[in-house]
Amino acid sequence: MNKTLSGILCAIILLCACNDSREFEVSGQITSADDETLLLEAMTLNGIKAIDSVKLDSEGDFHFEVGSPAGPEFYRLRIKEQIINISIDSIEQIKVTADLPTMGLDYTITGSHNCERLKELATKQIHLEESIKSILRNKNITTEEQSRIVNEKIVQYKNELKKDYILEDPAAPYAYFALFQSIGGQLLFNPIDNREDIRYFGAVATAWEAHYPHCLRTENLRNIALQGMRNTKPRAPLSFEGLKETQISTTGIIDINLSDRFGQIRNLSDIKGKVILLDFTAYSLSESGDRIMQMRELYKKYQKSGFEIYQVSIDPNEHYWKTACEQLPWVCVYDPNGEESGYIRSYQIYRIPSYFLINKNGDLVARDEQVENLEESIKQLLGK
Repeated sequence: MNKTLSGILCAIILLCACNDSREFEVSGQITSADDETLLLEAMTLNGIKAIDSVKLDSEGDFHFEVGSPAGPEFYRLRIKEQIINISIDSIEQIKVTADLPTMGLDYTITGSHNCERLKELATKQIHLEESIKSILRNKNITTEEQSRIVNEKIVQYKNELKKDYILEDPAAPYAYFALFQSIGGQLLFNPIDNREDIRYFGAVATAWEAHYPHCLRTENLRNIALQGMRNTKPRAPLSFEGLKETQISTTGIIDINLSDRFGQIRNLSDIKGKVILLDFTAYSLSESGDRIMQMRELYKKYQKSGFEIYQVSIDPNEHYWKTACEQLPWVCVYDPNGEESGYIRSYQIYRIPSYFLINKNGDLVARDEQVENLEESIKQLLGK
């Protein structure tokens, strides 16, 4: 290929690249909105971000052009509390027409199948919330009956989302959007500790991994699904296999040898003839304050009857731990290895905080998920 032809081809390629602005367009008309400001906002993983705005005249015409996202993203048109959700995957040209008073419910949108499905979801959600409000306002039925009817409606709607939106095409942006539907500010799908719901997060995460492997939302979905799976993974019973004999006390528990805030080694096996709450925690956790208050009440009630707490902290900051445990009356020890603690592995702990109950004979009898009522379990072990 001669230099002249090569140069022409390069110029053409550069020209094409420059002309490919990779923008999506949202245009249309919002009537009854003279002098109102129409906002185009991005619904990012970090919150709502303003993209562009226009002040509407009596005709209500608008036109936005925005650089296309690297993967599927969600935007919204908003005037005050009236909202229209939009899904953008590439360089769509979206057309929207609406009348301001009913803009969020009664609008027309073309140019994107995903946007049409988002409209269906928004309409169904609004109708469901109105139905729930009507039920809760009905004084002719009992509170229990109201709760039953509301729950039935939510379950029915949730099953509809699963069948018609999530499983229909898990890779679709509307499937992702359906996962995060909420009623009354509460997410319908619980990705934290509901195994059934986590399955649907996993299905969408897997599909997005295949179609949009480098998208931030894909990474977010994957992390949510994996955390949920870890949270709900059945825990195997404790096994002493592979441990050295010196690690196992004569009573059958895995002994712990750590320092308290005075630098004194405190052995778990040194606590004899008592019911022990063996607790693994971090005082820096947001729920730690309430949890410590509950433990104080239990300790105050049952310490004289033979109840003890042996609390292992894995806080990243030792000084913070010393300050936090200064006024606590039970045994507080610190593991400088933090989350890499060998004791966490030995006791097969998958989340912090976690606790175990040990009887007067020094036998480990239950871990937290097996305990329905902690105080009642302590009383039974104490013989009360």
